[in-house]
Amino acid sequence: MMRKVLLIALPFALVACGGPEDSANPDEPVTEVTSADERLTDAKLVVSADGVGAKGSEPLRFGATREEVDAMAAQAFGSEGEESSNVECGAGPMDFSQYGPLQLAFLDGKFAGWFLREGEAVATSDGVRPGVSTLDALKGERQVQELDTTLEGEFQYTTADYGTITGFADEAGEIDALQAGVSCFFR
Repeated sequence: MMRKVLLIALPFALVACGGPEDSANPDEPVTEVTSADERLTDAKLVVSADGVGAKGSEPLRFGATREEVDAMAAQAFGSEGEESSNVECGAGPMDFSQYGPLQLAFLDGKFAGWFLREGEAVATSDGVRPGVSTLDALKGERQVQELDTTLEGEFQYTTADYGTITGFADEAGEIDALQAGVSCFFR
């Protein structure tokens, strides 16, 4: 009998303690915006450790055709990308499409990687942005490993979905660029 009384009294005790019902509009759901969500507010494209996608849609993963990836990026940016190529990449001849601060890399006609510099409209799925994010702030949110390579300030971090993104920071600790997938860097 005592247990039934407690089970009936518990909801009343919880309401008396306050909560979302105390808000100005009790019919409005209470939502919490994470800092990553805030950093994605003006992003047109979102890059991740394994692909790229228009904000709010399914990403295209590495291995997608160049036609698919370029069509999605052109639609997000409202214009075609600038195309280029480099026959001297370590992985073999690569083709590139540039959309604002984002360079998409293609190997044998397939999406193979991306490189992101400072600029608007693109962020990682974690909300990291070159020119805005710092290495110290990233270390507070993610597992970061500074790398000893011939490329100045190179590091890598583990994303929220357990992927790996490589980056570059200047001497002051500001993140200059980010990269995932196949690259054309010479180390």
